Amino acid sequence: MSFTRLRLDTPYPGIRPFREDEEHLFFGREAQVDALVDTLARGRFLAVIGSSGCGKSSLVNCGLRPALHRGLLAQAGSAWRMATCRPGSQPLRALAESLAAPGALHRDLPDSPFRLAELIESTLAMSRRGLVEAFLQAGLPAGTQLLVIVDQFEELFRYRGLGPRGDAQPDADGDPATAFVNLLLEARAQDVPIHVVLTMRSDFLGDCARFAGLPEAINQGQYLVPRMSRDERRAAIAGPARVCGADIAPTLLTRLVNDVGDDPDQLSLLQHALARTWAHWRASRTPSPIEARHYDAVGTLAHALNQHAEELYAALPPGRQRLCAQAFRALTDTGSDHRGVRRPCRFADLVALGGAPAEELATTLAPFRAPGAAFLMPPEGVALTADTVVDLAHESLMRIWDRLRAWGEREAEAARMLRRLADAADLHARGEASLWRDPELQFALDWRQHNTPNPAWAALYGRALAPALAFLDASRDARDAAAAAEIARAEAERRTAAE
Repeated sequence: MSFTRLRLDTPYPGIRPFREDEEHLFFGREAQVDALVDTLARGRFLAVIGSSGCGKSSLVNCGLRPALHRGLLAQAGSAWRMATCRPGSQPLRALAESLAAPGALHRDLPDSPFRLAELIESTLAMSRRGLVEAFLQAGLPAGTQLLVIVDQFEELFRYRGLGPRGDAQPDADGDPATAFVNLLLEARAQDVPIHVVLTMRSDFLGDCARFAGLPEAINQGQYLVPRMSRDERRAAIAGPARVCGADIAPTLLTRLVNDVGDDPDQLSLLQHALARTWAHWRASRTPSPIEARHYDAVGTLAHALNQHAEELYAALPPGRQRLCAQAFRALTDTGSDHRGVRRPCRFADLVALGGAPAEELATTLAPFRAPGAAFLMPPEGVALTADTVVDLAHESLMRIWDRLRAWGEREAEAARMLRRLADAADLHARGEASLWRDPELQFALDWRQHNTPNPAWAALYGRALAPALAFLDASRDARDAAAAAEIARAEAERRTAAE
């Protein structure tokens, strides 16, 4: 195979997924694309399932999407509109925003006080046929196909169980998550050119039984991402470098193939290690192929991500390290689900958490959004407005960056204390519980001193902070008053005995 040699900053994306415009850098998955297209063709529904880090999103972005544009789904043609969303905590709104984006159902509106996304969201919320109606109302040219991609579908299970106070909500048609799934299933059932693709971590597969009809659809349209063979891994490593005008020494190439092994979870870490190795090789201005010394210098596959993250964190001034810690803790959720999930947050919410100006927080996060790191999304170049959603680029950060793992554990412990304290305050207000006493009270006081919670942080967990802290203060005051009274009583007894 011949390659057109390009000169790019890096041919490897790091831990973020490949984008569709990086198809020329995507190697090793060619044999899987036909299977994706065939599965989608059977019922216009495709669930791409695999472990975290196995390349599900990249396979859809650089495999399926370009294949559809090239007309590989013969009966559908090549006139495609595509919308990609992540469900997050407001799945209907996320879907509406993606449908209103250029390249999907985007169209010019007459003078109207409403945004297109708001009008589409209203249509989606009206009935199970909302997605079908939104497509028909768009008035697209005959023969146009719509592909709806729901990336990170497992977010739906994480967020759907949290009500305003963090209590589980019953399944009902009025539940936004249920309504969202119904929209996708109804579009599949109707005779309209709408195709649905989900990407989801395999350890959440059993959660799909919560939604009527979803297990059946997944059973018919499931594609479990297979392990890459040694030859495929070799192509994924060497191919991008060759496209960009470099070669990898044969001994290093073999070592890299061995290091990543058969564990699909290692693929995102491999891409990051390769990006770091490439950057080190370029900086060294070595004309020779990329060699083992360049790979060793960045920490190898085992330590490259942790080493890189620590370098970025250490370069921050102490005040910004505090902001960094607060932001990453907010974006990491290991408390409500032992598997660990990302928790996307609006930039305005992160600003409120840190209590610093938005410009300072943006500056703090900038190194983690830079192309050489790409630990946070959106990437560098996208302005951080109040409504911009900030997110970890990949779950592997929560496992591999030692400091973030420790932050996540402390965050989970802090959230548990908040919930216990808030629940106790509610019970006390209803006359169903007493004030706290030691040692539980002292643990809570230490928690407040070490975590300095604020209302914005408590809101992440659906709790009001003021009543909880008032209950804590009342418990402390009652304890201190009782201790003072005991001291006074003992002193009085001492004086009486002395007389």
